[in-house]
Amino acid sequence: MADKFPCSPKEARKTIVYGAFKGMGDLLCAAPVIASELAKGHVIKLLLFPGSALCEFVELLDFGANRHNLSSFQLPVSGALTTRLSFLRQMASFRADLVWISPHASREASSWKIPLMLWFVKTLYWPRAVLAGARDERLSTLFDLRVPLDRSLPLALREWVAYSRLGDEFKQFPGFAPFIDSITVHKKHPPAYDLLIAPGANAINRLWPLPHYVSLVQMIPSEYRIAVVGLPSDIERMRQVLPKNRQIDLLTGTLEKAISLIAQSRVVLTMDSGNVHFANALNVPGIALFGKADPASIIPQSGTMRPFYEKKFPCQPCNSAHCSHCSQPQVYCMDSIPPETVAKALIRLLQNASSVIG
Repeated sequence: MADKFPCSPKEARKTIVYGAFKGMGDLLCAAPVIASELAKGHVIKLLLFPGSALCEFVELLDFGANRHNLSSFQLPVSGALTTRLSFLRQMASFRADLVWISPHASREASSWKIPLMLWFVKTLYWPRAVLAGARDERLSTLFDLRVPLDRSLPLALREWVAYSRLGDEFKQFPGFAPFIDSITVHKKHPPAYDLLIAPGANAINRLWPLPHYVSLVQMIPSEYRIAVVGLPSDIERMRQVLPKNRQIDLLTGTLEKAISLIAQSRVVLTMDSGNVHFANALNVPGIALFGKADPASIIPQSGTMRPFYEKKFPCQPCNSAHCSHCSQPQVYCMDSIPPETVAKALIRLLQNASSVIG
């Protein structure tokens, strides 16, 4: 087993298979590594779980002048034979030098299927490639190179540090990769909203109860402009409960529009979702509500987003392999977050946040 991956900027261009990503926040946190390798002239083959949103999200990130060396492939998770054969044909169409398994998932939630599949593809088509990943990853015995990993680090720093251990070169974390100009341009203009609420998340145990939003909005002074952004289903649920005597814009649309709305806001309220990472990357202040996960392992302490997290219950943080389902009769960790406390924190941020974004 090799100790280091022989790859330096002075060497010939290498092809790196990089994956696998299911969430936009996880992908955003890996983007600094991807952008760094692209800047060195390497080729990145990005592995994504199926879904148009992830493919669209890749196009919203500014990967620099060598963006043309980045391409995406969808994993054959459906189980259909035709899908698997199509994926194998795609993998056979190029030669890989490095296969990197991103360590964004917790140890308990990490998949054994991804390492096994990539080991199989490497054995079949890329016998000289180095299969690498974290030492504590599932089926890491299949790896050619295993690196030590501190999973308590926030996601972006965790990815950067782990990948840096493939070689001898270690640089300071550069920060998030920027979004494209059509999103960041909004930072140069006065904000459209004082408070943007993004209630959506990809798991039930990351959602705040709808009645809490009613109480929250009633405590936010009327002079502040409020908007809610989310999927049509999120917006419809909020429409049914929010008070009618308060002017609140309910917004949905494309992924680019949603991220642009964060850039156009003074303060945001998010769940433990991709939106907290988007806001951090855009330097927009706000509050992110956490229950199932310890935010110290998700977002940086130095970021603009401040986590609200109270470890009240013995099941926190949730380390279940089925991390989208709560093991309790109700999601106590999210249900117990008091609207009064969140409202006070948001009002403090609104009082301190500049009325000009840029």
